[in-house]
Amino acid sequence: MHPSARFLLLLPALASVTLAGVATAPAQSSEPPPFAASLRYIGRDPLTGFPSRVDDRFIAAWDRAIERYGRDPGEPVPPPPPGPVDIAALSIPSIGVESAPVLRLGLDAYGRLDVPQDTASVGWNPAYTSLPGSGRSTFFAAHYEYGGRPGIFSRLAALQPGDAITVTLTDSTVYVYRAVSVVDYPLAAIDMGALLAGLEGRESIVLMTCSGPPEEGSYPLRTVVLAERLS
Repeated sequence: MHPSARFLLLLPALASVTLAGVATAPAQSSEPPPFAASLRYIGRDPLTGFPSRVDDRFIAAWDRAIERYGRDPGEPVPPPPPGPVDIAALSIPSIGVESAPVLRLGLDAYGRLDVPQDTASVGWNPAYTSLPGSGRSTFFAAHYEYGGRPGIFSRLAALQPGDAITVTLTDSTVYVYRAVSVVDYPLAAIDMGALLAGLEGRESIVLMTCSGPPEEGSYPLRTVVLAERLS
């Protein structure tokens, strides 16, 4: 990810917004979900997990959020204090990521999910996603490139469904996940609330980085990998 292009985080009230003019997606089955269809434009009802209805008020709020993205400075928000167990490292053998250190991050001064300021680290935001092993979802982000050098997620788009991803905790516990889907999204079309939730009812991880040819110093697309826990 380019240092000037971070991830859009909507407030909880807007986390289940659906963009106008898009058909409702089917409910998830026991098969791997149609990730591009169900998450690219469609938010989900937090009680049922089904696609949620929208009204003009939410659509207008989404549009304002996109328009003001990264323009209104405030105060950065640090991550919460670590507990007795934290995330230590992430590995994706198929793309050459071996024991990449994982950093705890909060929000930057513009209210966006913060990201590492180097090419070697992976970030997670413990205030907004869960610790692996909890039965819920964990969101990871890292750079495609930083300072003109390839980042740790520079080959994320080459990941294939079925590839293994391992997460190691500070107590040496290791969790193994299987990639379900790899999708490129336009930045303005990402339903961040749905991505942070991952796969409802199944423990999952979400990996995200910049992608697409750069435009005026930033990247217009995001590569998103969804993976479910195997062990």
